[in-house]
Amino acid sequence: MIYLISGSPRAGKSTLSRKMGEELRVPYLSIDNIRPIVMAYFKGEEAKQRFPFMHMFDAAKIDEYFQKYSDQEIFAADMKEIESVWLGTEALIDYLLVCKMDYILEGIHLLPTLMEKYKNNPDVRIIYLVKTDVEKILAGLYQNTDQHHDWLMGNTQNEETIRLAAKSLVIYGKYYATEAKKYGFECINTEDDFVGKLEYAKDYLLVKK
Repeated sequence: MIYLISGSPRAGKSTLSRKMGEELRVPYLSIDNIRPIVMAYFKGEEAKQRFPFMHMFDAAKIDEYFQKYSDQEIFAADMKEIESVWLGTEALIDYLLVCKMDYILEGIHLLPTLMEKYKNNPDVRIIYLVKTDVEKILAGLYQNTDQHHDWLMGNTQNEETIRLAAKSLVIYGKYYATEAKKYGFECINTEDDFVGKLEYAKDYLLVKK
């Protein structure tokens, strides 16, 4: 069985994937880790065009990043990179299906429009996790206890930057919620009762016919 977990950043994709991987003893992979493999095939200006986010983002200068780029610019850069890695992502999913391997893949890269081809595949289960309320996203950012491994909270304590980040995440949440509904995929808002919602998502993936 291939489990595909997508949705907006900070909504619980990685947490759910790790939890399921441990319980099922199934390997999981973030699609983020496919990006550098694909990027290696492009150089110079073409690399910048295909992977704008990687050339915009610098965790060491995260305050400057959110001051310099608008929500829409950040979102558009991510969407471009999703397009750039899709052939590799699709090839991996198809290969895992042919090999009949159990695997968990997670990341924002699994857009509902791209996942439509797998919707009725009995060996694929798909779910989307989102957050759409800026104040609840903000509260979740501050509640994160693992800030050492947090690309945002581990690199800034600037309240304006953190709020700008939360505001940008709303765009992702609304996009995935709308697209998941459009293509008929299960979509769970994890803003309230985060742990309970992830448990529900896990049960949905494991029992879905």
